[in-house]
Amino acid sequence: MGFLDKIYKWFEPLGLRVLDSYPSLATSIKRSDLHIHPPVYASLLVFSVLVSIGLALGILIVAIAMKLVLLAVISVVLPTLTFFGFVIYPSMRASNKSSSIDTEFPYTMSYLSVLVQSGMSPYVSFERIARSGKILPHSAEIGQRFTLLVRVLGKDPLTAFSMLGERSPSPIVRDVLSGYVTTVRAGGDVIDYLNKKARALFNDMLVKIKITADRLGGLLESYLAVVLLTLLTMTVMYFVTQSFAGVIPFGLTGGSMFLLLYILMPLLSFAVIYFADLLQFKEPWMDWRPYIVGLGVTLPVTAVLMFFGWFLYTALPEYHPLKLNPVLSGMYKLLVWPAQLYHLPGYTYGSIALGMALIYGTIPAVIYYEHVSREYKIVNGITRFIRDLVEVRKTGLSPERSILELSRRNYGVFTSYLRKMALELELGIPLSRIIDELLRKIKVWRAKVMLYMLTDSIEVGGGTIEVLESLAGFAESVEAMDLEKKRSLRTLMIVPYMGAILSAVTVILMAGYMGQLPVSVGAYEAAASQVLPSIVLNTYVMGLVAGKVANESTASGFKHALILTIATVLSFALTRLLGIGIMTAAGV
Repeated sequence: MGFLDKIYKWFEPLGLRVLDSYPSLATSIKRSDLHIHPPVYASLLVFSVLVSIGLALGILIVAIAMKLVLLAVISVVLPTLTFFGFVIYPSMRASNKSSSIDTEFPYTMSYLSVLVQSGMSPYVSFERIARSGKILPHSAEIGQRFTLLVRVLGKDPLTAFSMLGERSPSPIVRDVLSGYVTTVRAGGDVIDYLNKKARALFNDMLVKIKITADRLGGLLESYLAVVLLTLLTMTVMYFVTQSFAGVIPFGLTGGSMFLLLYILMPLLSFAVIYFADLLQFKEPWMDWRPYIVGLGVTLPVTAVLMFFGWFLYTALPEYHPLKLNPVLSGMYKLLVWPAQLYHLPGYTYGSIALGMALIYGTIPAVIYYEHVSREYKIVNGITRFIRDLVEVRKTGLSPERSILELSRRNYGVFTSYLRKMALELELGIPLSRIIDELLRKIKVWRAKVMLYMLTDSIEVGGGTIEVLESLAGFAESVEAMDLEKKRSLRTLMIVPYMGAILSAVTVILMAGYMGQLPVSVGAYEAAASQVLPSIVLNTYVMGLVAGKVANESTASGFKHALILTIATVLSFALTRLLGIGIMTAAGV
């Protein structure tokens, strides 16, 4: 008898009471793919709560003995957190799975429509989806369950569809499957239903994209207000209280400013990135290559330059032999040359060094991302190719001969793949084998979906004009959706840029202005040396926010972070010149 079997045996009555108290829990468990019987899960919940109660009592005794109030509070709420954690987890898991399916299912419906138009029955088409796990992973799971219900358990197809709809966490899948069952039982046109449903799903995605853009706009406006108000207000207070410490007996401490500027503000920016990721549509596949380069190059280069070129060099005594080392001194000059060129005050050198280290470290990541992002343009080439394939097929040429004719045209990034495809077709290699090889080389998920659908439309239905016309329409719908997404999100990129530039220029200008006032020089320079590097750091992180909002990828933010960091470094020189002009005009 296994562990779960014993728990179910001992705690079944209490578990059933939990299910009676929370009727939706059983449904959430079925839709979350936890692969556990609801009464067993409820029994495990009861067992975990009892264990947490025993653990909480032990913690409470220790907390009382050591007089730790916070630990005592944690021990009191631990059983409650355990209970509600088990109750909420299935619904959260089902919600995450639902969002993944909802993004993928419009493409699945298009694929089903193409297969059915090619002459394949809907049931066989659905079973065929079970073999598309590398392209449509979530839909393939549904197809595998359908095959299991029909082929193994002996259910009729309509009953299997009804059962799949009830267990699916996605409302879109439930609606599509229930509508299909109703259409078949009413004797309706299945092909027309699948076509209209696929187009309706793409239209719904367009509407959701606009709603997402509005929500992101509100999120960024709140983010900009919090950043500007908090950063500027707290920085002004800190500069004033530190500069006039002999006159003002109260004020912010260095520790509180460090917590605010170096921990809370970056965490706020990363929280915005996280919430933007929750709101935006995500494809089943993610390109990790730019992130690997960013973590493997940007972070190490920045850390090495800052440690050896700034911290170690400035920590050494004036006449230490290591300061004469050409590598160490070269790193130092590489980081602070803008400050030396414009004769900036000493308290700005640390900020300039951090900015230059981030610039040097980010350049390789930006170059690599630009190289990789070129591959994403392949979708436009495939869309144009499928549309041209329809027109060439109308002349009477076979699909294979049409591909050979189109290989002479230019389709951007897709051209090299198309010409290799045509060459292998001339050698007599089957189209399915050629496409399988291309799918292993192409990284863009939407491009893989289009080529996969094209292959099956030719192999299953012979590549008829009607089927290819439908496929071209779906490809153009995907392209229109992508253009609308870019158009809706690109304008939001202005908000992080405004926040970064306004905060950087304002704080740097204020620091330059106060640096020329007759204040406590030592205290002010220490305060400025602590605050100004945080401006560079937060500006860099705001660039990552801009990339996530505008291109749905944090990796694209490396480019915006680089631009904003360069602008911040230039602001030190420009605001110093402007600050001198202000002081001269004021007669100081």
